[in-house]
Amino acid sequence: MKIVSWNCNLNLAKKFVHLEAIDADIFIIQECEKLKEDYFPNAKFFWTGRIENKGLGIIIKNKSALLDPIHNPNFINFLPIRSDEIKIMGVWAYNHRAVKFGDNVSGKTIEAINHYKNWLVEDQMPSVFAGDFNNSVIWDKSKNDNNFQNINKKLESFGFLSTYHSLTGDVFGDEDKPTFFHTKNILKQYHIDYIYLKSSEATSVKVGEYHDWIKLSDHVPIITEITN
Repeated sequence: MKIVSWNCNLNLAKKFVHLEAIDADIFIIQECEKLKEDYFPNAKFFWTGRIENKGLGIIIKNKSALLDPIHNPNFINFLPIRSDEIKIMGVWAYNHRAVKFGDNVSGKTIEAINHYKNWLVEDQMPSVFAGDFNNSVIWDKSKNDNNFQNINKKLESFGFLSTYHSLTGDVFGDEDKPTFFHTKNILKQYHIDYIYLKSSEATSVKVGEYHDWIKLSDHVPIITEITN
């Protein structure tokens, strides 16, 4: 099974042709528009967000896939999908920016993890927690509960491991392959997109190259293959 996470920077419908060659089973796409469930052939499309042209989408090639009733749209933007073979928590973390949608919402990954804890740990079904976290240990500050170090520690305590770091041996905050280029500047590079797995093994991980993707987005895709 192949999984891709990519922040497409708007207009997924027009850009999806560039992803098709990857031939993935699951696509977790940030900053994409709301589309019909059957928009993509032989797949289901699920979406959450507060702005119809800029939310979080998941494309999955599995007819049994459904939006889990546990979904709480007040956590922006986290999307729980369940099929007969895998569970997926898609991520496009709004972090502090979520407050613009009201006092009753949260964009913090650590708060979403705590809210969905039982769903994340309830069984040993292969599970994915992946997307654009908009976070890295390089930005961690004291007394911030949403520090990436806290997020990673909590996910690891639930049995989730980052495929990129597990397979490359890179240290968090000192990754060889960036996933985000601020203002599309190759010198302003950060690793803020992650694919975490539980109860399955990653056999490969790949990060897209700047020159192949920068005309489409300020992010490059991260791709992993797993065995159940």
